[in-house]
Amino acid sequence: MGLTADSISVEQQIAGGIERFLAESGSAGHLSGIVLEWVRAENKPGGKQYPWGNLLFTIGDVFSDNQETIVQVAVAMELYALAADIFDDIEDQDNDELPWRTIPAAQAINTANLILFLSFKALAAINDQALYRQANDIFQTMGITACHGQNQEFLYEGQDAITLAQYFDTARKKSGALTAGTCKLAAVLAGCDTSLILDLEKFGQNLGIISQIKNDLRDLFRVEAKSDVRLGKKTLPLVYLANVLKQNREKTEELHQLCLPAQQKGPEFGSVETDRLRQFIIQEGAAHYCSVICACFKREALEILDTMNIAEEQKRKLIALVENQT
Repeated sequence: MGLTADSISVEQQIAGGIERFLAESGSAGHLSGIVLEWVRAENKPGGKQYPWGNLLFTIGDVFSDNQETIVQVAVAMELYALAADIFDDIEDQDNDELPWRTIPAAQAINTANLILFLSFKALAAINDQALYRQANDIFQTMGITACHGQNQEFLYEGQDAITLAQYFDTARKKSGALTAGTCKLAAVLAGCDTSLILDLEKFGQNLGIISQIKNDLRDLFRVEAKSDVRLGKKTLPLVYLANVLKQNREKTEELHQLCLPAQQKGPEFGSVETDRLRQFIIQEGAAHYCSVICACFKREALEILDTMNIAEEQKRKLIALVENQT
């Protein structure tokens, strides 16, 4: 693809790769402009741009210089992740300001399906057929696992409480699958041996769980803008509180009353209500618990790195990934 110049940033390479893929394949037809608009809305400057492609590039830079193939797979991964985020926003009725939330849901779902199929077509651009079959299997397994995790989350929404073990099982499938799959893809593209591929997959799973826990806590502090409490999502802070406070009826009722306005879609859940819930979460130790659990997964990720038979400079670059997550 001719994108190896040092002056071109990773983000520019991925964005350019997506534009070229849409133009050269012609598969998006008259919807190419919409797909590009949605890609850009997902990756606005100032935010975390093309995170999946960046993760692929980082792992790839550690173990290989096969940049052209990495760009191809980064295009596929970013399109897949965009489709997944669109489905997620429609299911959760979240992020109303994004373009796919400003049109009828049926139209958005149709376009998201197109983007999902485009991601598989982009992956098929890998010229080495043996490598393509391996990458395609990882790609499909990643998606299937994430869907199972999402389905578990839906089922748990109708329950009063779940165990911490159930939460972590869901997080491993829903969020851990995407980062695990991305790291595994990068390892396969780099020609790593089986042992290293499995280690990088486990490493990636930990990164995904850390990210999910951080999102859980951040979104719970933005109840007026996010749908987690309204939909009864079993985020880690609430799962922790439900388990810790189950013998304390007074505290359990207080938490219930703090969440009730958002769940009933009744009175406006604004900054005052959010502050009360935030204080309760902090005072009852849920925020601290989330920080401790993130630290545990960070330590586990670093322990995985420590066992890898790779150069210290390679380890240093991977340690930076963990530090950036926490």
